[in-house]
Amino acid sequence: MVDQPSVKAQESVIAGDSGGIPVEGGETLPAPPDEAGMFAAKDEAAAIPNPVPATEESIARGAELYVNTCLVCHGAEGLGDGPVGVVFDPVPVDLNDAYTQDQADGQIFFTLTRGRVSMPYYRDALSQQERWDVINYLRAEFGQ
Repeated sequence: MVDQPSVKAQESVIAGDSGGIPVEGGETLPAPPDEAGMFAAKDEAAAIPNPVPATEESIARGAELYVNTCLVCHGAEGLGDGPVGVVFDPVPVDLNDAYTQDQADGQIFFTLTRGRVSMPYYRDALSQQERWDVINYLRAEFGQ
């Protein structure tokens, strides 16, 4: 900290670091403000196609991401019985159930991006590519 540049009041702003975190171009639009809006937006998301082919590489990346971000709530078998998930009311959804598996990839992407009920949003924690990889893994691992 001793060697970093400092800006005094009324001085010009220091040029940003080209390797810094972008503040534009992300998914920053606010979620709909009520449940009806969330349901409508999720229904509309069904039209979003999965741009990531379900290759072995994508599924393997999705498996690793699932272990690091989803397993604590959804459990190893996707039953919603992870060590953290069992304390929630309602418990996390069973990823094997038709409720989840019958959703379009875009709807699952919406849920990962915006969160639902007790599920947090992952738009800041996982890139779009990573979220699609997780969806490919969910289909391969828990699909019926």
